[in-house]
Amino acid sequence: MNKQIKNPNDNYLFIVEDGCSRQMFVLEDDKYSIGRHSQNSIIIKSRKISRQHATLIRKMNRKNQQDSFWILDGDLEGNVSQNHLFINGEKCLLHELQDGDLINFGCDVSASYHILSPQINPETIFQDHQNNSIPINANSNLDKKTTLRGNFPSLYSQTLAAKETLNIVDYSLEETSEEDTFTVESSLDPVTQLPNRILFNEYISIALTNARQNETIMAILLIDIKDFTKLNNNVGSGEGDRVLREVGERLKAGIRSGDIVGRWGGDEFSLLLTQVKATDNLEKIVQRLLRILEEPLTVDNNSCRLFYNYGLAVYPHNGVVAQTLIEQAECQLADHKQLKISSVTENNDGQINPKLLKIEQRLYKALEAQEFVLYYQPQIDILTGKIEAVEALIRWNHPKQGLLLPQQFLPWSEKTDIITSLTRWVLETACLQNKLWQTMGLPSVTISINLSANQFYHPQLIDLITQVLEATDLDSNWLELEITELTILKDIEKAYPILKALQNLGVALCLDDFGKGYTAISYLSNSPFQKLKIDLSLVNKLKNNPDNTALISALIALGEKFQMKVVAEGVETQQQINTLYGLQCKTMQGYKFTGPLPATEATEYLKSHQQKKS
Repeated sequence: MNKQIKNPNDNYLFIVEDGCSRQMFVLEDDKYSIGRHSQNSIIIKSRKISRQHATLIRKMNRKNQQDSFWILDGDLEGNVSQNHLFINGEKCLLHELQDGDLINFGCDVSASYHILSPQINPETIFQDHQNNSIPINANSNLDKKTTLRGNFPSLYSQTLAAKETLNIVDYSLEETSEEDTFTVESSLDPVTQLPNRILFNEYISIALTNARQNETIMAILLIDIKDFTKLNNNVGSGEGDRVLREVGERLKAGIRSGDIVGRWGGDEFSLLLTQVKATDNLEKIVQRLLRILEEPLTVDNNSCRLFYNYGLAVYPHNGVVAQTLIEQAECQLADHKQLKISSVTENNDGQINPKLLKIEQRLYKALEAQEFVLYYQPQIDILTGKIEAVEALIRWNHPKQGLLLPQQFLPWSEKTDIITSLTRWVLETACLQNKLWQTMGLPSVTISINLSANQFYHPQLIDLITQVLEATDLDSNWLELEITELTILKDIEKAYPILKALQNLGVALCLDDFGKGYTAISYLSNSPFQKLKIDLSLVNKLKNNPDNTALISALIALGEKFQMKVVAEGVETQQQINTLYGLQCKTMQGYKFTGPLPATEATEYLKSHQQKKS
């Protein structure tokens, strides 16, 4: 066979590993046969390997005019292997190998493919823990039937002995059987045809070795379907299996080349992320995958959404061996499950609540049809006339019932998982609107958004806000979050770390509904709130009894004591303005100034206000 043009500056390495040995091959010829038969170019001593399990072929890539290696399941005569060939978790017959590809032979034997620049000597691929190189000649004199055997740093870290030695021994073929390959337990999950836990662990081992050698980051991500058992009980195992296959396909479509999806077991899926450039990118990857998974799917002829928990472990930050990383990912997954942030659309007996499920589906339809809108109500400094902030308030423009106020639909959304999607939409829409006002040259104002208890304690809140600020290019100091006093008092120990994290993002914090009967002064001294909002009911009482100001006066004094700006909402009369101003409250919000306005009218209001000031 005529040799094809070889890239003179690259070394092509093929590394084969099993539980007790490792072989490295510098690829220089045009064809290599792989199998357990003694006449193969690359011999793998395992009865789980076919006599000729695979073939490596060098071919010219016409796009870049460079040669590359392809791997074929079986031989060139069309005979395929008994236990198949898997590349990066995918079963395949033919594949053009890329640097870092992970190959599995359908059993406990795996391999990896590497393209090394001339600055990297193949001798450095294998080193013991004392950094003593294993002598391997990279200049085509490598003995292709040499196995590196012994207690050296291996994919199988659990087999390492305390005393580390290294022996180079020849492969003995005497025990190699010529019988047909033994049938072994499938490496694929029978339902999803994804790598099962056994095969996935093989890929983890190879990826860890590559990460150690290249000093790169890798991660293990576990994802499980919320309440899948209840869903399966309601629709039957056949439909449940179809859902599992759909989830697996979505995950496969959402990952990058070289990453691997497997079925960990039950309703859990495992992902091996091998191309992580920085740990900061991981959360973005996770959220992107979750958005793909949470798109509607058909279950038992009904369109619905599923929601997910996840656990993440990162090498080397959370551990350096496979078992430690797996335990970390499983622990984080268990923590997410215990939070139980989202209520489940089910009855007390654990069965799915058809009414609530129908409501959830209708709310999702409204979100997709852009039936939700935001209205904006300004907060005014009555001394200067300046608009200090604009509060974003959600409305549902229902096609049949007209404009619905939040109290008519938000309580239902709180009982379903749509609250997460709705939170994202509100944040994105409000921040985009504020950014638009800034680009129009209008005076910069803070956009204020209300968070419910479910939204505030959601584990993805910080990441969600970070993503929205990045996507909308809005500086964090122009975003304010209103959190009710009752939400904070619900769990002060959990609330403080969240408040601090929000403060670190640079967003402003407002304590809403202050004085509604839950006031606990002790937590104000250490809180990061910059603003207090006096509860609407207290301001409303001033209309009928303007002299009963003791409580409001005390609340305003508290705000001043802790250096927080005080805002009175629900101001409707001049008498209320006069009373509040006399109590040293200078920032107000209410129908006396303007009610909530749709975006176009709010823009005109800001423009006219700007003209008055000028």
